[in-house]
Amino acid sequence: MEANEAYDTSRCKAFVWDLSSTELPEDVEPESVDIMLMIFVFSALHPDQWSQAVENAYRVLKPGGILLFRDYGRNDLTQLRFKKSRLLDSNLYIRGDGTRVYFFTNEELGEIFGKKFIVEQNAIDRRLLVNRKRELKMYRVWLQAKFRKPIIAADHDQISA
Repeated sequence: MEANEAYDTSRCKAFVWDLSSTELPEDVEPESVDIMLMIFVFSALHPDQWSQAVENAYRVLKPGGILLFRDYGRNDLTQLRFKKSRLLDSNLYIRGDGTRVYFFTNEELGEIFGKKFIVEQNAIDRRLLVNRKRELKMYRVWLQAKFRKPIIAADHDQISA
């Protein structure tokens, strides 16, 4: 990404970060991020790590900041292909390389992120992909969401941006 000529460090900063860490990334101040992308990241975390990851996203986003989310949905082709021996817990699997993958419902996402964020979009993206050469149909299920950090948060009273 940084090698792209359009990458402008005065407007954007890309970095790798363990979302489950209790530490913020180096050079990232609390409430300094306008937009955060979480694309096929959250599903790799163990459910015990979700609350810390949500807290971290909340900490780095500015009031009114946006978190854009995309990840695996329940009954995605990837989930259906897993063997029973790969099941760690309900909807949580382990891949051959040792990484985990969880398959969400949009109701779960609303509960997980809705504790801290305003849920502006929480949709299921169902797609039928067809490989004509192999005559193979692939039913994919992804979740796509948009969460906004409230400008003012007082207990459960939130004022949106």
